[in-house]
Amino acid sequence: MLPNVSPSSKDNSNNFRTEFDLKKKIGEGTFSDVWLCVQRNSGREYAAKILKKNYGHKVDDDTWNAISEVNVSKSVGKHPFLLMLESAYHEEETGKIILVSELMKKSLYDIIENGECPLSDYRIKTYMYQMLEGLRYLHENGFIHRDIKPENILLRSRDKLLKIGDFGTTCHYTDGHPYTEYVATRWYRSPECLLTRGWYNSKMDIWATGCVLYEIATGQPLFDGRDENDQMEKVDRVLGSPDQRLISKFMKHKSDVFVARYEIKRNEKTAGIGLHSVYQPYRPAYELIKDMIVYDPSKRYSADRLLRKAYFYEIKNTGYEYKMREFDKFIRNKTIISLTKNEQPQNTNINRQPSLIKKQGPGGDRIQNLLTRSGNAEIFDRLSDISQKIEHVKLEKNKSNSHKTYSKVNIKRAIIIQEPENIHPVNRKQNPSNKCPKDNTKNISPVKQMLTTSVSTLNRGSVIKNVRNKLVNRPPFK
Repeated sequence: MLPNVSPSSKDNSNNFRTEFDLKKKIGEGTFSDVWLCVQRNSGREYAAKILKKNYGHKVDDDTWNAISEVNVSKSVGKHPFLLMLESAYHEEETGKIILVSELMKKSLYDIIENGECPLSDYRIKTYMYQMLEGLRYLHENGFIHRDIKPENILLRSRDKLLKIGDFGTTCHYTDGHPYTEYVATRWYRSPECLLTRGWYNSKMDIWATGCVLYEIATGQPLFDGRDENDQMEKVDRVLGSPDQRLISKFMKHKSDVFVARYEIKRNEKTAGIGLHSVYQPYRPAYELIKDMIVYDPSKRYSADRLLRKAYFYEIKNTGYEYKMREFDKFIRNKTIISLTKNEQPQNTNINRQPSLIKKQGPGGDRIQNLLTRSGNAEIFDRLSDISQKIEHVKLEKNKSNSHKTYSKVNIKRAIIIQEPENIHPVNRKQNPSNKCPKDNTKNISPVKQMLTTSVSTLNRGSVIKNVRNKLVNRPPFK
């Protein structure tokens, strides 16, 4: 959350100039300038993004929420691979809004420009894991970044840790509503962004991430079109022209690029050289990029599905996965705390919520039901507690039953041999072939001699032991 974001804060302690010192400008854009600043109390360095727009002397809640970075930070919260705001300030004298975030001194763009690419296969894997984890959390909360490119992928900790930044164009996802048509940098813009008037979804971020993957793996952009029409020419040269079904789908919300390509010029369909021609299939990341650079957005994999591929098995039990485990634990604890604050009576029935996974799309993507997320988490926690109690009872019952069974088996196996004098001669059935005189025991085997020996002269326990180990041919114990 943003503790310093306030629509009408007049306290001097919340004044940016009293808390920070501006040092130097480190970046400049169309709508803002980025400065290096130092916090006076701690001496820690931060990045201060000063918006160029004049917001006047007073800023209300609607104005704050209209600022994309503020809206995303308040809605999504902290994530290990997303660069969220630390605080935000409004200067009444100048009317400027200042957004303060963690300072990241390098980006993937710097690595590409410095000639460090192509990167190693493992380094590409760690970068893609962090990017997809950040995008998955962003998409699950209903937001589309809309400007994934190397400049917005920021690095720290000796270029090992990565965070997605610049949420200035991020929007909340809504089904059935068009968005701003001209978003994302051209080289990383997906086909649905170029051929329609704003009819796209979170899959556009996956396309852009695939383009970033190719660039850090080869050092060259995948599609470097001079303009929008040339950009589509480059895409068709690799992937081939879209089929008639997809063209009809784009035609419903056709853009000027679509009209120029498929209605005015009517370009001939091309087969395309295939993605395998520009990115070799023997490289490990090909397993990932082939499901990201897909013409049809409905067949393009989601971030969640990409993370479940075998390509990322090597990330298990590494520092990157530990960060996600700690974050998941933090989210669960946060949910439990919120549940304890709003705890209902014990006799209250749990209302059944729709499943978190509503259905599976054509591309195998899990469509999230965002509204029931906390409800499902609560039900899952309670059901897990109940199941643990049931398993504990079953375990105790199994232990008691196994003890009883063991005692019964011991009783059955303890064979009681009656004394010979108590057995009446008439009741003893003998096989004629096995008859032998009492006195003639010389030629009898030692085992049979042991049987004919009087039980009264031996220890009863030893007889039972000998019977168990040598004489009794029992079936296997079940």
